[in-house]
Amino acid sequence: MPLKKGKKKSGGKRKKSGKKKLTKAEREKEKLEKATELLVSNEDSFDSFVDRMDRWLTSNTHKAIELFRKCDVDGDGVLTYDEFKAGMIDLEAPCSSVELHALAKNIDKDQDGTIDYLEFSKGLRYTEHTYKRPLLVTTRVESQPCSVCKVSLWQPSVVHRPTYIKLHLRLTTFDNLRSYPGHFTVKVNSHISIYGIIEIIKEEMHLSSTNIKVFRGKVRDVCNLLEADDTLDSLGYLGGTKNEPEDLTLYYDYTTDFHNCPVLLTDHYFIK
Repeated sequence: MPLKKGKKKSGGKRKKSGKKKLTKAEREKEKLEKATELLVSNEDSFDSFVDRMDRWLTSNTHKAIELFRKCDVDGDGVLTYDEFKAGMIDLEAPCSSVELHALAKNIDKDQDGTIDYLEFSKGLRYTEHTYKRPLLVTTRVESQPCSVCKVSLWQPSVVHRPTYIKLHLRLTTFDNLRSYPGHFTVKVNSHISIYGIIEIIKEEMHLSSTNIKVFRGKVRDVCNLLEADDTLDSLGYLGGTKNEPEDLTLYYDYTTDFHNCPVLLTDHYFIK
């Protein structure tokens, strides 16, 4: 009996699916990748894991690097994922196989399948990446200088309501001179420390001396000497607005060390 128009003959051979059948190893890898993505997507679990590994890496740096050096045949400071995982297992790192894979993937900042193990000494931090969660990379901690005194800080200085001081600095030795290059004025925040003021003096006067002292008054004695860790606001100078800063005059002095100076050590210059 002829088939009606529009109907196809049944019972024919089905076309084979174009999808390649995965091997057991490939299926396990795919399963691991999915579990890793699930871990990273769970912020609480992932952050807890990062904190745990950050503390562990910081406290086990030397032991880890020593072991990884033995695995690093080329001596270039990098390991493959498998070498890294094997080393971490030998070190009994506090993480599961999924967490270990997540760690390996996220430390690999170039995403080239290798890990720079020499950067472990400073722990972990977050950095932006195309991944849904930030990429974990090892890093060397760099201090940031204060915008006012240039002193390096572990964290940038944050002052929510800054007050300002118009600071007049005068070199005590030549205080009797109205105009002298060693006298200068600078506007600073009231939170600045005496150490910060010393750094400003060094930069302004191009001094290399470390024997710089700052005084509250003209007399250079212990009563007027200001400690390096004191801040102006802690000393009672609370400052004013940026347009109307508080006026303050401080005095400084310094000594220069001479080591084996051929001129100063020659007796000829001290004989009449």
